[in-house]
Amino acid sequence: MRPSKWHNAGRKVRLVAMMLVTMLCIAGCNNERNIVVMTDVDIAKWDEPKSVTLKNDIGKCEGELTIVMHVNRYFKAKEVELEIVSRTADSLRLSEKISSRPTIEWPAPSAHSVDVEIPYRHNVEMRREGPYTYTITPLKPLQGVESVGISFRTKTK
Repeated sequence: MRPSKWHNAGRKVRLVAMMLVTMLCIAGCNNERNIVVMTDVDIAKWDEPKSVTLKNDIGKCEGELTIVMHVNRYFKAKEVELEIVSRTADSLRLSEKISSRPTIEWPAPSAHSVDVEIPYRHNVEMRREGPYTYTITPLKPLQGVESVGISFRTKTK
């Protein structure tokens, strides 16, 4: 018995649908995305842990993590030492200390605040969808920091 032309049409539709789903899955991390999450801190003296959560909604992907501090003109630190505790979507935990000498470029003499970026991790692979929580704690109190957070920029493949 020969399959009807409706049967063949249904197979073609399913094949095209599977191809579209596959292409969307592959494209998930092919488009460069920059996800930034921030939280406010005490401007006068930031010395307490602050947590931010990145929500990975695109599945497995690779990228770069950067610590971002929004600072004002009272920020005078020559060196920033931070402890960063990360918890992945599958509950793995990592604690590490980093040190950096941030450079601040004021866009204009009248600028009140600016973002300072501190490179944190390269070639980070987020393997699962879900929350990735980062707790950032200064090892020495910092003045002039208005908010702190993390940026995840996916790589274009």
